[in-house]
Amino acid sequence: MASLGENRVILDGFGDRVIKSAQANLRKKRQIRGRSVNRVDTGNLSKKITYGYFKRGPKIIQWFGVPASDTETRNYADVIEKGRTPNNDPKTWPPVSPIYKWMDRKGLFEKGSDEKRKWWQASRMAQSIGRRGIVGIYYMRDAFQTEFRKSGSEFRAFYRREILQQLRLKADKYIK
Repeated sequence: MASLGENRVILDGFGDRVIKSAQANLRKKRQIRGRSVNRVDTGNLSKKITYGYFKRGPKIIQWFGVPASDTETRNYADVIEKGRTPNNDPKTWPPVSPIYKWMDRKGLFEKGSDEKRKWWQASRMAQSIGRRGIVGIYYMRDAFQTEFRKSGSEFRAFYRREILQQLRLKADKYIK
């Protein structure tokens, strides 16, 4: 039976390595439509990903992701991790306000556009994302698998036997 106290150092070390690897995965440039693109905008997601663990019955549950209290970042983390399936239903399209802010930071609006035109452009971008979808980058899954493989066989056997690993990601039917 797993004891949280005696395994805390092991879990902290593994958790720290997974988070550092996930942050590195987020910083990697990606190929999008033939161009090498940096997917990091403000770095907010990278700063907020963390890990934790708690005891449930005889098992220890370890989670990786964004804390549940930060719903907006957590929803964004889900889309970046798993992607977004194409859907023609306007109710499922992403919100326009964060896209407007992103387009403003990146200078993507037409020069000389008034506010009404900028909001229209942002809504068209949200519509395009909703219809075409977004490919996920699996930054957390890949980080966990990489660090798990790097760990020794003794640690892997301990983890499989004693720990229930879960990614704390919101399950949403419109996200892959």
